Amino acid sequence: MILYSRAGASVVRHEGVTYKPGPDGGFPFPDHVSDRLHRFAVRGVKQWETAVERQGRIMSEELDRRRDPAELYAAVERIVRAAEAGSQAEVKPEPKGRAKAAAG
Repeated sequence: MILYSRAGASVVRHEGVTYKPGPDGGFPFPDHVSDRLHRFAVRGVKQWETAVERQGRIMSEELDRRRDPAELYAAVERIVRAAEAGSQAEVKPEPKGRAKAAAG
């Protein structure tokens, strides 16, 4: 089973075997190792999670962040600033074709 470290592990050595994470950060452990690590917790916080648990946690954190009014106001403020900066940097395009010849 593939497990993801919540503690930022980059290498795991277990019973003389070294495990390294894949490109997505997940460790491909044999079942007997993943079963043992998946139960491991420090002060009630699990240190390893499955892909489904990880996705659920990330989505929950993102929803909590979006529900925070201060974060919402900050995001709106960033959008307004970007729009203002874009409108100030807007330049009129030069006339093309006949309009250019008539203007010159």
